[in-house]
Amino acid sequence: MLNLKKEAIFILVVTFFIGLVTILSFNGDTNKCQPIPNKWRNAGNQMTETTSVAASDSNTVEQLELKIKYLQQQLQQHKQQTTDSPFNKIDKLYKENEQKNIERSNEIKGAMQFAWEKYKQYAWGKDELQPLTRDHKEWFGLGLSIVDSLDTLKIMGLEKEYKEGRDWVEFELKQSKNTGMSVSVFETIIRVLGSHVTMYGLTKDKMYLDKAKEMGDLLLYAFPEDGSPFPASSLVLATHQRGYPSWTGGCVILSEIGTIFLEFNELSKITGDPKYKEYSDKVVNAISKLRTDKPGLLPVFLNKEGTGFCNNMISVGGLGDSYYEYLLKMWLYTNGEEEIYKTLFVQSADSIIKYMYKVSPKGDGYITSLEGGSPSNRQEHLTCFAGGMFALAAAANITGDDEKSRKYMEVGEMVTRTCAKAYMITETGLAPESYYIDPNNGDIRWHGYSTLSWYILRPETVESLFILYRLTGDIQYQDWSWKIFEAIQDVCKKEDGYAGLKNVDDRNDLDNNQQSFFMAETMKYLYLSFQPSNVIPLDRYVFNTEAHPIPMHFTLKN
Repeated sequence: MLNLKKEAIFILVVTFFIGLVTILSFNGDTNKCQPIPNKWRNAGNQMTETTSVAASDSNTVEQLELKIKYLQQQLQQHKQQTTDSPFNKIDKLYKENEQKNIERSNEIKGAMQFAWEKYKQYAWGKDELQPLTRDHKEWFGLGLSIVDSLDTLKIMGLEKEYKEGRDWVEFELKQSKNTGMSVSVFETIIRVLGSHVTMYGLTKDKMYLDKAKEMGDLLLYAFPEDGSPFPASSLVLATHQRGYPSWTGGCVILSEIGTIFLEFNELSKITGDPKYKEYSDKVVNAISKLRTDKPGLLPVFLNKEGTGFCNNMISVGGLGDSYYEYLLKMWLYTNGEEEIYKTLFVQSADSIIKYMYKVSPKGDGYITSLEGGSPSNRQEHLTCFAGGMFALAAAANITGDDEKSRKYMEVGEMVTRTCAKAYMITETGLAPESYYIDPNNGDIRWHGYSTLSWYILRPETVESLFILYRLTGDIQYQDWSWKIFEAIQDVCKKEDGYAGLKNVDDRNDLDNNQQSFFMAETMKYLYLSFQPSNVIPLDRYVFNTEAHPIPMHFTLKN
């Protein structure tokens, strides 16, 4: 009530000044507007009144008009900050806790600086740092940690570090050089191409556009000449040699072929060349013709021809995850103009809820995989992105059905809370790679039951916590993010970088790898959880699955 009274008084004051200026400035011979002095012109997105103008005692019409313009803009900003949208519920809360938010985001920024400096010291130009041995890991030959980190550095305002990375990309990144290694087409799309198109969107630096086009053209060689719609799993960038994994029987993987849509569509948009989108369209059109007895859900292995499946395992975690994620995000990215993505997403989301979403006897919501048609009662850390996915779908009201949107939001919140809980119940405060939820008593277990007890600095839980915080304004999601950050600092930060764990119940059992996605994703989502809503707003950017924010070229409406 107090806030409403303040707003009413504010509006009355502005109205009074507008009326006063109207009377004083009326002239029957002219309707010219007075120019705004340079010292009042927009600086970024904020207009600031200088001391000399504010302190002036003169009440000339010109100065009153200037003050009115300032008050009108302040009123508009006030309305924007106090009016919720489906994609932003945090402005009032952020202001109330501004000092704490600033302090926490600064600590996270400091952690990012530390990770970057240690990478630079021991692994510069290589893919990833091995902090325990002060060495590096090379599996692409593309400087993944640099390329992956650029937007995080830029968003955090770490300009010195950003320039170091940007200059390396311009002068040292040779994308077509013969490294003797084949690269994962999927990983190269989400990490390298995703970074290039994002950095071009954030900076309009033509260097990134050139790098994106070069990489996009190289990646097109992953598509077979025989007209098969799906790209190969691996590619030698220098020789264009394609490959398929033997462990899948030569089949392609759903999450890999289904995670090209955003990057290829954005590349077509910024280059003006439709060929990348055309390849993307071939993939989604082929997928849309496949059918199972669970509408929208597909087994994780598909034949190369795009005509059928190689197994019957269905997963929203590893091997399946980002395909479902990109269906929603492509519908958002295209402003709802490409119906195929909505149709496929809604079918899959409804089937996930019907066949894969469970609530344990202890009230923990989770999404299990289906193996042979039966639920495994295991949830993977990789599945934890789905909490944010369902919440975004609800905020966008993709179905046009309020009741269904409420269900989507309920599922999003329940899954995210369970994913956060998985951190809080281990010895280290870090969640295992996968865990079993006993359907009889609800106990969560991460030893035995075909579970995996390691933690490799993954981002999916903090991703969903960030999204749920932005969409609900519930600071509990912020608090959980902070607890996770504190656990990372306590357990994973070592003298020469960050290392994951081989066992979440043994803080000394470390894995000697600072993943590139730790700087690209985990650090970014943690930082954004303590930033105001105008820093990468969810109604103007869509994150690819490597947390690179791709601009939507419009403002999203619910």
